[in-house]
Formats: sequence, structure tokens, C-alpha cells
Amino acid sequence: MLQLVAEGRPAREIGDILGISRKTVEFHKARLMRVLGLRTVAELTRYAVEHGLLPGR
Repeated sequence: MLQLVAEGRPAREIGDILGISRKTVEFHKARLMRVLGLRTVAELTRYAVEHGLLPGR
């Protein structure tokens, strides 16, 4: 899910890909950000890039 968020995909599309609801995507994204101590999606994306979670980058 982190990879899909970092790619800029909307929650609805992520939910469709993973077979979960948009609200479930938002819940997990918020929880992930809280656990990592991040406040914005931009910070979450930077985290993904820095940890090699985006292919070809």
C-alpha cells in the first residue's frame, strides 16, 4: 500500500487494486503515518523513496 500511495494513486484506486474499501486504505495510511511519525503524504512519499520502495528510482 505504501508503494501505491507514494506513486500518487488515489485511495479509491488503491482500494480497488487491493480489494479493500477506500476508508480502509485511509485508515491504514493514517496509521502508517502515525507509526512512522510523519504528518503529510509528501513525507510518506519521501520515506518510500529513501527506503527504495518505488521501483526504478
